[in-house]
Amino acid sequence: MKTSIKVILAAAFAGTLALGGLVKVGHAQSPVAVMQQSQKAIQIAEAGETNDDEQEKSESQRQSLAKITPQQAKQAAETAVGGTATKVKLENENGSLIYAVEIGSKELTIDAGNGKVLSSENLGQGDKAEESAPKSSIQVP
Repeated sequence: MKTSIKVILAAAFAGTLALGGLVKVGHAQSPVAVMQQSQKAIQIAEAGETNDDEQEKSESQRQSLAKITPQQAKQAAETAVGGTATKVKLENENGSLIYAVEIGSKELTIDAGNGKVLSSENLGQGDKAEESAPKSSIQVP
């Protein structure tokens, strides 16, 4: 056989094997399945962004409802207990808008409406104190 025919037959054989491999891979993951997976991934990502946006919106709403600043809440807690606050966070506790202020091993609950100390508990005590804590002057849904 001529060399050129041998080369052509070898190339055709290699091409057939390569095409067969591509067909096998193509059937394993069809373009439709790939698109559906991509759409699901996008929907999941968008849902996560929505939750972040809602959380930021909720946080800004709480901040606008508070009548005292985090610095004022910190000062009220430090005056009540003595010591230096390490953390101040605006929270919605069972419908009451409060500042949770940590000083040493204590967490004080400060009314976000008038700056009064509502409760004091040792950190790690659990949720028992939250249930019996007085309500703040600002109620949120």
